[in-house]
Amino acid sequence: ASYQHCIINNMLSYRLLRYSSSINASRRAMGGFHEKQILSTYYGSDYLDAEKIDDNICQLQKQYIHKMADLCANHLQSCSSIADLGGGTGYFTRLMLQQMQPPPKRCACVDPYLAKDDEMEGGIHFLKIDAVEYLEKLDTNNKVDGFLLKEMLHHIPDQSRLFQNLTRIFQQNGGGRALIVTRPDNPHLPWFPRIAQVFKDSCVDIDSAKQSAEQAGLNWTQTLHDFPLEFTIDEWSDLLRGRFWSIFKEFSDEELEEGIEYMRKQNADKNVLHFPERYWLIDITLK
Repeated sequence: ASYQHCIINNMLSYRLLRYSSSINASRRAMGGFHEKQILSTYYGSDYLDAEKIDDNICQLQKQYIHKMADLCANHLQSCSSIADLGGGTGYFTRLMLQQMQPPPKRCACVDPYLAKDDEMEGGIHFLKIDAVEYLEKLDTNNKVDGFLLKEMLHHIPDQSRLFQNLTRIFQQNGGGRALIVTRPDNPHLPWFPRIAQVFKDSCVDIDSAKQSAEQAGLNWTQTLHDFPLEFTIDEWSDLLRGRFWSIFKEFSDEELEEGIEYMRKQNADKNVLHFPERYWLIDITLK
């Protein structure tokens, strides 16, 4: 479980972002940060050019991140104790908690790249540990009945192990639920063919993950959600140029410029691009 790649990390999305331990080490606490600083921290990485895309990230976030937080809150509202697995700095965790009324009694943000371990901040317990290892340590003495896995499932090499642990936890708790948020492998974004293929190769194999979950004794219910976005072609070009997804680290500056030029030619009749930020929301419960 790593950061949540998305447009940042995604479009607050593609956890296709791997955030930089050096940035997180100095800035995990979000209190008092200007919005741009928060987003730069949330999306920080060793390949991301935050100076080029900061304003556009803010715009992107405003277009849909609160809607996403509200959706996740609704899915997990019935849970009394929640863990955000691969939650990074806890930025999205906080947004989600603000939408939950009443809030859960306890909330943990679990991520192996945190600067410090076992800290309480703003009602959230930050734990520096791998997601699956965290699940394996849970027992009846530290009950958690709700789990968020947002844009992190593709970072789990042994998904069967993850789902088997969720089954064990739900059985010992007498119930519970997990919410997986991930992207389809064909998001139909305005980019160029090679990046589309690299992205597809990096995505979760939904059919394989579903099979692993069902074999572990879990129900799998998935719904596709679109979040309409709008960018001028120059703004979108700057986001691409700033490498807002981790997959862009595969491209040289020259290759990226060639791809941007291809994208601009394909949309030569448009000053403004309209397209959806698209996610699967997958509800996981015990059979």
